[in-house]
Amino acid sequence: MDLVFAKCQICHDLTYLVDTAGVDAATWEGILSDMIDFGAPVNEEEREVILNYLSTYLGPNPPAEEAPAEQAEAGEIDAAQVYATNCAGCHQPEGKGLAGAFPPLANNPALVHDPTYAARVVLFGLFGEIQMGEATFNSAMPPVAHLDDATVAALVNYLLQTFNAELLPEDFEPLRPEQVAELRANPLDAKEVLKHRPAAGP
Repeated sequence: MDLVFAKCQICHDLTYLVDTAGVDAATWEGILSDMIDFGAPVNEEEREVILNYLSTYLGPNPPAEEAPAEQAEAGEIDAAQVYATNCAGCHQPEGKGLAGAFPPLANNPALVHDPTYAARVVLFGLFGEIQMGEATFNSAMPPVAHLDDATVAALVNYLLQTFNAELLPEDFEPLRPEQVAELRANPLDAKEVLKHRPAAGP
């Protein structure tokens, strides 16, 4: 599910998947192939996982709905894997981004200046022009709101402590799940999120 959410939201709203639910595996295979042809960063292994999920849960005979899983405990979360699944396809494994398309997350003072900004981007997406040094980026990022509060906090802390360790102040305090819950309770649209971007960007 996480992989489907991460990859499909790069191009379009997930209502497309809901509206298409019920089609057979061959139709999903064609849709997924079209996504990849349009540039979705999906490798062969991910393609098989996504196709299996869509065919099973959004096919003509989906299994009975399961009870929602309990929120993960912070110590159980593999934040590096969360990043690899949800972010690395665009922002790259080392957080360096892609010139002209996706901004770098590494060495990014804007994220360090206010970790809640990064959490808002994860929860609600981002839309609008941002300036980073000499580079300008003006692409849309979809929300990754299917991640629970503890996972969002772990992901943001991973971005800060792995890609921005040298920029962190000595009194840095990791983002807590309860802070993410407070942000989630006050939803924003992607354009409004941009207004919360600190002016401390590189």
